[in-house]
Amino acid sequence: SRDGMPLVNYLSLPVDSDPDADGKPTAALPMVLLVHGGPWGRDSWGYNPLHQLLANRGYAVLSVNYRGSTGFGKKFVNAANKEWAGKMHDDLIDTVDWAVAQGIAQADKVCIMGGSYGGYATLVGLTFTPEEFACGVDIVGPSNLVTLLKTIPPYWKPAMELFNTRVGNLSTKDGLALLESRSPLNFIDK
Repeated sequence: SRDGMPLVNYLSLPVDSDPDADGKPTAALPMVLLVHGGPWGRDSWGYNPLHQLLANRGYAVLSVNYRGSTGFGKKFVNAANKEWAGKMHDDLIDTVDWAVAQGIAQADKVCIMGGSYGGYATLVGLTFTPEEFACGVDIVGPSNLVTLLKTIPPYWKPAMELFNTRVGNLSTKDGLALLESRSPLNFIDK
């Protein structure tokens, strides 16, 4: 990442695009940046049906464990505190920039896609950095962090303090301003 955070990525390529199996296609491809949900989850090595489907259709598919992903230590998870649409998004952009620089992705043909937090990241990508993405596929991503936190189901209430720390605190003026500034719904004009 731009601030030195190590980012573990998983790349799938169409089988005929990399005849020497060196992890680079012979020519840059349209690419899907597939963002995992959570964000307190992670991508891991192994069979991923979305990677396989999209690669079979001619796309390079790249998944990144951005800051906040689990399995990389407490410092890595905590580096995402109050960084929704901030440094967490920078990690996604840095990953796309890397793929373009490596000749993996065509800069003007990058799609961002994901579900839950990945859907939110898609909406952030399309509203905060629309110049980076040709399109996006949001699967149940929240567009408004204020609404998300106001409608936490009762069985999630014990985790509210975690959301206050990790996302932002609705009950403070500064927290509310942060949540509003990081909600894609407030930037639909872009």
